[in-house]
Amino acid sequence: METSKDPEAPIFLDRGSRATRGKRMTKLLDDEVEEDELFWNQEALKEEENDINYEAEPEVADEFDSDFDEDEPEPDEEVDNDADDRTRKKKRLIFPGKPVPKKKKKKKDLSKLEAGTKDEKPTQKSASPEHHDVPDDNGERTVRKSTRTSVIVRQAERDAIRAALQATMKPIKRKKEGEEKRMTQEEMLLEAAQTEIMNLRNLERVLAREEEVKKRAIVHKAVYSGPQIRYYSKDGSSYLEFSKGLSFQSEISTLSVPYPEKLYVQLLVCLPGTAIQRQGNLMQQKKLLK
Repeated sequence: METSKDPEAPIFLDRGSRATRGKRMTKLLDDEVEEDELFWNQEALKEEENDINYEAEPEVADEFDSDFDEDEPEPDEEVDNDADDRTRKKKRLIFPGKPVPKKKKKKKDLSKLEAGTKDEKPTQKSASPEHHDVPDDNGERTVRKSTRTSVIVRQAERDAIRAALQATMKPIKRKKEGEEKRMTQEEMLLEAAQTEIMNLRNLERVLAREEEVKKRAIVHKAVYSGPQIRYYSKDGSSYLEFSKGLSFQSEISTLSVPYPEKLYVQLLVCLPGTAIQRQGNLMQQKKLLK
């Protein structure tokens, strides 16, 4: 008997969905939303009620293109290039100074858009035969598309809110507590005159204090008016000048000073020998002293 060996058919196993699928992405998105709420709910950014200087403009609904909610074609899907699906942009000659007409875009509610993206079902058929054997791929792809679409929608919402706030935000001028009202010209002139008088009085006080300080700082030194001897040099020679009652003879004596007589008596008593010898010795001492 001849046994015909048929090729084994590929076996596809269904992978069980994880319980934590998309948990991290959801947590990150929720954290980002909470951070945005905390940032925009600060006390510094809160508006005061009945603020005259600030007027808020009405909020403008977000506008999206008609093809915003359409998914990009997968590489294995067919791409339709019909002229009815896509409209090509035509180049037109626009004259300078003429305003460009804006096309009206379809407005869609974000809540309806988000709800519609979650309930969206795949409408295009795949060309490869492998997808017919695996029925769960379409479900996984739908979940991925809905998650990606919700992320894009939330990001678009945040970008639109930030752009609107930056465009409409104006510096808020708040009145300070106890701020005085504007003065008239007469009141301003009166206040200026009073200020001038006060400044003049303060200036007089400051000048008087400065004069007192200067008087206290002056020290009267005693002037010497007695006899003086001045020493100076001129042409390589040194000189002494005596003035105011002084003279060279009074200060520098040229005569010899007489020897005191008391010294003679003391010497006479102290010298040894007889009286004659003592007298002779005394005469010799006098000659030596002269």
